[in-house]
Amino acid sequence: MKITPEQLLQMRRRHRGYRITLGAQLLLLLLLPVAQRVPWLLSLMLCLLAIELMVFLARYSPLGRKRLTYSLGTLAVVLEITWHLALRWWPILGKILTLPHVMVWVLFLLVVAIRKVKALVREPYVTFSVVLGAASGYLSVGLAGGVLLTALWVLHPAAFLQSSLPQLSALGDLTVAVAPALMAASFSLLTTVGTEVLRSSDVTVQVLANLITISGQLYVAILIGLILGRVHRRAVI
Repeated sequence: MKITPEQLLQMRRRHRGYRITLGAQLLLLLLLPVAQRVPWLLSLMLCLLAIELMVFLARYSPLGRKRLTYSLGTLAVVLEITWHLALRWWPILGKILTLPHVMVWVLFLLVVAIRKVKALVREPYVTFSVVLGAASGYLSVGLAGGVLLTALWVLHPAAFLQSSLPQLSALGDLTVAVAPALMAASFSLLTTVGTEVLRSSDVTVQVLANLITISGQLYVAILIGLILGRVHRRAVI
């Protein structure tokens, strides 16, 4: 398979995007304890991650139809800022914006994950950067789960064990204060470790927890299946 200089440059930039994305996601995870004390930090990191996904990955993706990614990413950033401001100053408006906010974020992260899988399958070589790209896609599923749990907290707080969540009402809006803990809980569910912040008697939150866990396992299974299928087709040819 011959690669032109332009394609090689595009591939190098895309691989750099894989590394930057994974680094940003790992940094977000590591800073969750800090975000618990700095209410605006998690939202800032999510917005920066969305911008980074659009600039470093969507821009150099080998796939077409990038307008959807840009549109959803921009809308997600705008809604993230608007939602948090509304929760602080106009709680009723914040609750109204919760559903569109979470739908846009989940859809954006889902589109990013799907496009990333397709891009990874089309990579001509499996390099270290490609492996890092696959890992970043897996973490994107965990981020989507964290957004879903935060939305459920706003709409149905009784589904969570209050004693297992941080009591940080002194910092302002409690939803913003517990968001880092819910994001951490999502990654615990993603890796099948489990979490103690969910009420086992609540069916809604248990269904959501199972959805996060199953989505993570399906991502790994689908990615491995697609890559092995491509290798098999090459061997047959």
